[in-house]
Amino acid sequence: MPEGDSYYLIGLRVANDEPAIQYTLWADSSEDEWKIWKDFLRILETIENPVLIHYGSYETAFLKRMRERYGSPAEGSVAGKAVSSAVNVVSLIFARIYFPTFSNSLKDVAGWLGYRWSEANWTGLQTIVWRERWQFHM
Repeated sequence: MPEGDSYYLIGLRVANDEPAIQYTLWADSSEDEWKIWKDFLRILETIENPVLIHYGSYETAFLKRMRERYGSPAEGSVAGKAVSSAVNVVSLIFARIYFPTFSNSLKDVAGWLGYRWSEANWTGLQTIVWRERWQFHM
């Protein structure tokens, strides 16, 4: 959020041989941020050899900040291994794969690969507006 430095949402999609499971961890306030971090780590501990895959630097910064604020998972733990070895897909494709898009942004690349969002004009700025509306109508 622009006025603060807190996270209110963590989303995970766990895919293996069975149907994928999606988790949405929501903090009602900045004071609940630690809770969604702990819930995130608990979920990782339930997965055999989890690999965190993300697109861009936002998640890298998130993982770093959460470890600084609330502590890293135990060294050698399942969650600890996953957090310390998260894979940023952008760093793998940069200067190796060139998509016929204007940028390597997730929206540009995903759109070129055929993904369609349920709403064409959603933006990061719009999510801030929705969060603010939600907060003031609780």
